[in-house]
Amino acid sequence: MRLLDHAQLRTGTLGCSVVTVGNFDGVHLGHRALLGRVTSRARDLGAEAVVYTFHPHPLKVLNPASCPPLLTAFEDRVALLAREGVDVVVRARFDREYAAQEPDAFARSTLAGCLGAREVWVGPDFAFGRGRRGTIDLLRRVGAEVGFAVRVADAFILDGEPVSSTRVRRAVAGADFATTRRLLGRPYQLHGPVVHGAGRGRALGVPTANVLCREECLPAPGVYAAWVRVGSRRVAAALNIGPNPTFGPGELSVEAHLLDFTGDLYGREVAVEPVRRIRGEIAFRSVEDLVAHIHRDVARIRELLLARAEAGCTEGCA
Repeated sequence: MRLLDHAQLRTGTLGCSVVTVGNFDGVHLGHRALLGRVTSRARDLGAEAVVYTFHPHPLKVLNPASCPPLLTAFEDRVALLAREGVDVVVRARFDREYAAQEPDAFARSTLAGCLGAREVWVGPDFAFGRGRRGTIDLLRRVGAEVGFAVRVADAFILDGEPVSSTRVRRAVAGADFATTRRLLGRPYQLHGPVVHGAGRGRALGVPTANVLCREECLPAPGVYAAWVRVGSRRVAAALNIGPNPTFGPGELSVEAHLLDFTGDLYGREVAVEPVRRIRGEIAFRSVEDLVAHIHRDVARIRELLLARAEAGCTEGCA
């Protein structure tokens, strides 16, 4: 798969393509159904399957206060798109100058001229260009003039409701990982390198890996049973998300105490898969109370994850 910047595009960059345009945050089942249509049609036409997407998210530029916490960082989104068989991802570096493009010009110059679109696939609520003035009808009119067809994919319905990034975020925030997995079609995970933290866990005899997560959308603060993937190894863990209130006001952190693991994780990339919320965060009266509670949490998490593993629940099943 190739990754191109919008700034690299020239007339004729791609000779023939099937294109879809959007943010694709989370690459959930709805996105994956649309991508399946795009890749299938590209194969039928002998064309390249292209995703045209944005970085940063347009709302981060146009209205930061209303921008939702993102489910996937850009590099992780690209990796997920590649898994769906996409040939080319085009990244538009979104700023106010880019946002001022007229939709007609974008459709003619970028979609037809640079990408050689033969078909453009969009969702039913698609809008684009300056002030979101570009409608599906406008896209169809331009396509008829310059040589691409417009296909509108139906919403992907699960349990009577469209699958959307908003719905996934709601499930993540509520620590409903069974629903999150069903909406994504894969376990929900947090990704990032292990970095140095305050060092409190090691001092308390419960060392933790402090994960600098790329994801913005996190479960509510609390203690979780989790799996942590380190390279090819999958390790049970007690996961804490929150500001550690026992030690006073602090920044939110994601810290995993890996069970039955020894080794230096600093600088290594890990994937953290929360499985179940055990409790909320508590400001304990003393460090001794905290340590005693941590050991009870660890025992409970060990028992829970062992039971799930013995039952064959190795990939986030409910």
